[in-house]
Amino acid sequence: MGMNPRIVRALHNAAVMCVVIAVMVAMAALGACGSPAGSGPAGSSGSSSSASASASAGSSAGEPGGSSPGDSAESSSGASGGSSSAKRDWGDSGCSKQGVRVIMARGTNESADNGLLNPVAKQISAAFGGDVQITSLDYPATFDVDSVDTGVGRLVAMLNGQAQQCPAQKTVLMGFSQGAIVVGDALVAPRNRFDPSGNKDELTAAAGKSIAAVVMYGDPRFNGRAAYNRGTFDAAVNGSFSPRGTGELDAYKDRIADFCAAKDIVCQQGGEQQEHARYFSDGSQTQGAQFAIAKVRAAK
Repeated sequence: MGMNPRIVRALHNAAVMCVVIAVMVAMAALGACGSPAGSGPAGSSGSSSSASASASAGSSAGEPGGSSPGDSAESSSGASGGSSSAKRDWGDSGCSKQGVRVIMARGTNESADNGLLNPVAKQISAAFGGDVQITSLDYPATFDVDSVDTGVGRLVAMLNGQAQQCPAQKTVLMGFSQGAIVVGDALVAPRNRFDPSGNKDELTAAAGKSIAAVVMYGDPRFNGRAAYNRGTFDAAVNGSFSPRGTGELDAYKDRIADFCAAKDIVCQQGGEQQEHARYFSDGSQTQGAQFAIAKVRAAK
């Protein structure tokens, strides 16, 4: 009898669990994955509860990304944009007629309405006169072993559906901490993901082209030598959770800004836990917004 897939996936990650647990403890000690206590409302203009909930549209219980048993043979073919994935019904993406969509993948235990990314989204919206739809990805954002995989599946389904339903809409992807893993993993082939045995869906060619900018903060899979890195990091030090291989995100390298603060224990292995909150005060929120605004303007 075969082993339960959930157990297999847990065992797959066992090699990195010691580091994972240490970093999780550090993030938990900070509260909401680094959110400073008492931070004020971020005011994500253009967002709504229905937009947030739509992140899980097309996903059934236990089937992240809108997959059903009958879909297994129609896994997306990523950059090749295979016909089966392009024609597949990815479910309602919740996209609007607004010209730009900002999708936020929050950090572990962060509030969907009051986290690191909300002020960044607000700045982007203001730059385009409010013609921006802001969506908080509806995924667990917990310490559960399946949280990242669920987020990746839902984000891929949302982006593929959006490419079908709102093809003119440009997308800005943003992720903080665990959310940065989700965003980065959605852009690569399943074999390069944190959980390569999890969701097998990939972005269609149309979905990939719609992405104007990717902004990440405190990425646990940070590769110190990547060309798109930003911040005060040490290039000789990688993130604490299975760092990405060099070149894995090259297809998007000109559209990515990956912020990592010096000694942030999450993106700089062996660092200090309090440094994971550095992004709230070091100006990188504004820098990330400016990067995304410039990329969206160039893509229009």
